[in-house]
Amino acid sequence: MKFVEPMRAGAVPVETREGGDPTRTARAASEKEEDISDIKLPRKYCGCFLGNEVAIAYNILGMGRGSEFVSNVYLAGSLIYLACKESGGVDPITNECDDSNLTVHGGMKPSSLISNIAIISGLLSAFLMPVYGAIVDYTNHRKLMGIISMMILAAIRCTQIATIENTWFPMAILQAFAGFIYQVQNVSCYAYLPELAREVGQERMNNYTAVFTQTQFGSQAVLMIMVTGISFGLSLSTVQTAMVSQAGVFLWCVVFFPWGWKYLPARPARHDLKDGQWLITAGFAQNWNKAKDIWTKHRKGLKWYFLALIFAEASVSTITNVSIIYLTDVVGLSITQIGIFFLLALLGSIPGTNPRTYSCIIAHKTNPNTSWKLSLIFFMVTSVIGAFAFDDMKAPKELSYIWGTSLGILLGWFISMESLFFSMCLPQGQEAEMAGFFIYCSQILTWVPALIFTVLVQSNVHQKYGIISTSFGFLIALLFLSCTGTWDEILAEAGHSNKLVPVGDDVNQVDASDDLPTSEDGTNECETDL
Repeated sequence: MKFVEPMRAGAVPVETREGGDPTRTARAASEKEEDISDIKLPRKYCGCFLGNEVAIAYNILGMGRGSEFVSNVYLAGSLIYLACKESGGVDPITNECDDSNLTVHGGMKPSSLISNIAIISGLLSAFLMPVYGAIVDYTNHRKLMGIISMMILAAIRCTQIATIENTWFPMAILQAFAGFIYQVQNVSCYAYLPELAREVGQERMNNYTAVFTQTQFGSQAVLMIMVTGISFGLSLSTVQTAMVSQAGVFLWCVVFFPWGWKYLPARPARHDLKDGQWLITAGFAQNWNKAKDIWTKHRKGLKWYFLALIFAEASVSTITNVSIIYLTDVVGLSITQIGIFFLLALLGSIPGTNPRTYSCIIAHKTNPNTSWKLSLIFFMVTSVIGAFAFDDMKAPKELSYIWGTSLGILLGWFISMESLFFSMCLPQGQEAEMAGFFIYCSQILTWVPALIFTVLVQSNVHQKYGIISTSFGFLIALLFLSCTGTWDEILAEAGHSNKLVPVGDDVNQVDASDDLPTSEDGTNECETDL
């Protein structure tokens, strides 16, 4: 699972004003008055978000969702070890998995266990997410779905504390189901973001969503440091470390999820079902109609963007999952070392999501399309280099931390440009529906690279080639992005100007100057003209 939720379509842009509008001055003055009154609102939680309960609640929920990545990292290592032990591949002297080519449960290799979990989770998301998206859009049960998915996730994490030799296979099945439930939780949460953007205004939303991302990353980092520190300090085994991690994730779930959902309000249905329309099929019909509309009306940018998104997101999600297998079986990292690897990757990704670092500097020198393509190229090359460099490497295993940090840096760049490109090619007035379509596109093919990896591993192909195969989604995405029009044509088609103005840092005070084109997670706006 990725460091941030693979669906980042929340903070989509509200209407962008362009120069020359005769009503601009009046609107700016009106917004300035709103800002003044907003600052006078009662401030809760030390004045965060000016007391806006939806923003506060979403920020708290991000802490709970961030813990899910930590759960995947440590539990995956434990499941691989336990499957290897059941197959007889654990060395009785070193107590390490010495032969991952033995099979369990109908011929499955331990090394393909995690990719199989990703396949099942991805297929469930691809086929069932439109149903839950329809529940969010066509009923008033949005909050109820969030609460139910929260309770299920907490129950699964509590149950998985008991992942031992006799229970590992049912726990692996639960993990596949948990991946899907996590997406249901995301859909329920993200539905509030377009409404929040319209309520607080574009510039303030830019700052709010930057804090959302920082909070979620920080929560992940704190939990990983805690688990890794306990494991190292007490010299815990792989299985014991996974138990500690699941206990920590359960604690995060029972604290932050109820706290967040307490302050999110129930919402009425966004749309009404048409005569003869069924709720179970409404989401699929909505996605199909939106895809046809994009294909015929947005030929310069948005059409190619979504095609690239489908394959790029599939590769990013899969590399995060299968790299755990590679680091365990091939590189030979312990569960604690794997935790350090992903902690460094997480910390490395943070600078890329900052609007004043390398990602936006490159976008300024070129444009967001070119910058995103460059991030894809470097991500693909770095994945391939890592797969070959650490195969039977004689140097210290800790050198793999350099690979992890590099992948994190590139992930931050990738997220930043994916977000900025989307915000700039998004037609005005279609924010909420495009956000839902973004969510679906980011998940529809995540199971394909995992399936390719599993087939290769089950066919006795070396895992480094499995790692390389998962990066081909980047290449396909590059081909689609090369079919776009010029950047000026993309902007003109979306009805945006090419003016990007500075983003403030204070989440409590912003100007009423030009609205910024924002990313779908709102964290990645450049502060200069493109």
